[in-house]
Amino acid sequence: MNIAPILAGISQGFIYALTCIFFIWLVKQVDDWRTKDFDDDRHIDDGNLAVGLRRAGLYLGIAIALSGALSGSSGGFFLDLIHLMVDGLIITGLLFSSRFINDFIMMGHLNNDLECIKEFSLDDGRKITGNTAVGVVEAGMYIATGFILNGSLSGGGGTFFQSLVSALLFFILGQMALLAFGFIYELITPFNVREEIKKNNLAAGIALGGILVALGIILMGSISGPFTGWGNDLAGFGIYTVYGIVMLLALRSVIDRIILPTTNLATEIQEDRNIAALIVVEGAIVAVAVIISYSM
Repeated sequence: MNIAPILAGISQGFIYALTCIFFIWLVKQVDDWRTKDFDDDRHIDDGNLAVGLRRAGLYLGIAIALSGALSGSSGGFFLDLIHLMVDGLIITGLLFSSRFINDFIMMGHLNNDLECIKEFSLDDGRKITGNTAVGVVEAGMYIATGFILNGSLSGGGGTFFQSLVSALLFFILGQMALLAFGFIYELITPFNVREEIKKNNLAAGIALGGILVALGIILMGSISGPFTGWGNDLAGFGIYTVYGIVMLLALRSVIDRIILPTTNLATEIQEDRNIAALIVVEGAIVAVAVIISYSM
């Protein structure tokens, strides 16, 4: 066994891991600056689950996207590292753009920052700080965007410039697909999703955040692969996006009946606020999305 290539691979992997840590630090600094009116670290130290959830989603999103930048053919370690740094800066900007989209379009009448430090009174009289439903939806949006960027940055067959243009284009198309799906989801849901999230209904937040992650995984599968031309790639994205949305909605209904045979999701979300049931259901939906993505 030749040990030298193994040691070289381990060393390069360590440097890539350090690069990921650098970008996690960078997005933390940017987010701290963006929310300079309140101290995120203090809120996390105080147990604010909403702030913790969206920060965790941000860190996962950037790692998922960076892993796409690391895939594909190699041009040599140092060139790959330069590309990774450039991709990381682009990913950082696009992830914060997705947060803006989530704040002002997906959630509409809510201000995510204010909701995540807002005080709520529980039924037993206790008070908690932070709308965890908003926090989990924002985390889901970050993670879904990370999967979309993973797909657009992975593969090969094009130039480095084409990969950057592709990342931007498919980021825009992916965000449009997420938003369209969010509105479709609200239309077919028998209660007002945004109102339930505004009331800090964590079950409603898990339902929306989980299904956004599932769609992000499917979109990753529709985007990833070698560059074959803008026409083919855009057509493939459109076909697989429609297919993925239809499959998710159909299979969600099937999973609802299998996992919750004596009740239904609407009751568990709106009336019972059953967090455990929603974690199980959304876990199953994400699992199905993984299979759909890798079957494309």
